[in-house]
Amino acid sequence: MVDVSKAQDGGIIKKILTEGAGDTPSAGNEVSVHYTGRLLDGSVFDSSKDRDQLFKFKVGTGQVIKGWDEGIVTMKRGEVAILTCKPEYAYGAAGSPPKIPPNSTLEFEVEMHDFYGEDCTESSDGGVLKSTTVAGTGLSNPREGATVKISWVMSHMDMELEKRSAEFILGDGAAHDIVPGIETALLKMKKGETAKVTVKSLYAYGNVGNAELAVPGAADLTYLLTLETFEQAKYKYEMDGAEKIKFAEQVKEMGTQYFKEGKYDLALKKYKLITDYLEEGDDFDGDESDSDSEEVKEKKPMDKADEDRAKVLLLAGFSNQAICHLKLGDGNAALKACKDALQLDPNNIKCLFRKGQAAEMSQEWEEAINHYKAVLVVDNKNAAAINAMKVCTNKMKAFKANQKKRFANMFERTNFKEPERAPEENKLKPDFSDSEGDEEAVGSDKEGEEMAV
Repeated sequence: MVDVSKAQDGGIIKKILTEGAGDTPSAGNEVSVHYTGRLLDGSVFDSSKDRDQLFKFKVGTGQVIKGWDEGIVTMKRGEVAILTCKPEYAYGAAGSPPKIPPNSTLEFEVEMHDFYGEDCTESSDGGVLKSTTVAGTGLSNPREGATVKISWVMSHMDMELEKRSAEFILGDGAAHDIVPGIETALLKMKKGETAKVTVKSLYAYGNVGNAELAVPGAADLTYLLTLETFEQAKYKYEMDGAEKIKFAEQVKEMGTQYFKEGKYDLALKKYKLITDYLEEGDDFDGDESDSDSEEVKEKKPMDKADEDRAKVLLLAGFSNQAICHLKLGDGNAALKACKDALQLDPNNIKCLFRKGQAAEMSQEWEEAINHYKAVLVVDNKNAAAINAMKVCTNKMKAFKANQKKRFANMFERTNFKEPERAPEENKLKPDFSDSEGDEEAVGSDKEGEEMAV
């Protein structure tokens, strides 16, 4: 028998009945156990076995009595042990009437079935599981936008494949060849914490793998990850108007760089930050705060030049979100971003044109033509809009001709005639390729390639 209480005060005495194997759980892990609880006279007051249902909880988080939080973390899979818990590690002076009298020392026969790390994913799909090996300090976790300094050792099938450190802005990991699973885990870590992080392939290198690191496709990886330190990003409400403008300019520059590199998803995240920080009815006067705190930081109002700059940045944020959505194939999101931009500048040619492109993605040819006509109202010689209208008109004609053939074939089948062989499907579908019929996009830096502003 051994005292397993952290204070070593005899509060939790453990007696192993059956040895287990492997490692032990850490704080935050979800464990599943069978147990039987007894008073010292041998009378049973509770048993999961009677219910034929494993008991599951997060250990070390206060969901159970102190004796369990400290005693369960010493158990291995398959282990059966008796934990004898003094009142201060059980239900204390009050007890738990009517079954547990006041000041009762309790015996729990516990069988450890399984445990796994804290699920760090938003969808709770088990894709990133974290088990703390060295506790961190403080109460806060880094949030997206924080500057983090980390180190890790990555392994697959007990073979070490990478040992590395990095300092970067949380949310920009992909630009530093850091897998999404690491960033997901960091959001749940404390400064100085080291954790064993199991990352499913979906949150690592996917089905492709990483040849340079010898990571095979569809490989689940294990990281020993340390959050050495971090500098928290300011909340929006902590910034005055001038600080928001400076922040928006910085993320716009980063977003444009990502766009040029073809990292449209990362660029989109940066452009969304612009609108998140400058929109939401701030009126660019710095007088309001979205904080729940009673203390509101005094903010320096913007001058006219700053107000104008803020609105230019806000327009660019929406406009560039639209082009990123188009590059990522999301026409509906692109259309919404264009509408938001046109609320600020109804005659913005780029957004009018991109509305047409978004409509094309949905094969709404007539709607697309109308959007391109709106471009010509502002600029009646706009070559890109004129050419796009021609392309849409041809595609609409081809689509209608195809539909007519399909209906004709349907009637022939109804009359029990042998159906004609349909034309090849690829010739009938609307063409969005960058080859024939492509035009120079509005606001492009070079022929045929549209750039973020």
